[in-house]
Amino acid sequence: MRRRVTETSTDELYERFPHLRKIDLLWGSPECRKFLFMLMTDTRGGTRQGFPREHGATIMALLLEHDRCFPQFEHVVSPHDQRWGNDMRRKEWR
Repeated sequence: MRRRVTETSTDELYERFPHLRKIDLLWGSPECRKFLFMLMTDTRGGTRQGFPREHGATIMALLLEHDRCFPQFEHVVSPHDQRWGNDMRRKEWR
């Protein structure tokens, strides 16, 4: 597996969640941005527990770093990014 060169350390994240090593394979692609964004978004209808704070912060740092290094992908929208669309919770607040 190739190692990406980033400012953000992923050692503890990958130790706890080895399947997230996929980030290294996707780094520098629009798919990586979509994957990182998806990890930070509830795509399970409210049943997602989320990551422990320190690992969530690492994922967010990776997302921000990816956007900084590859700005051409910053506006790639994940199919799960519906938070401003026809979300029923949004309609309830009107």
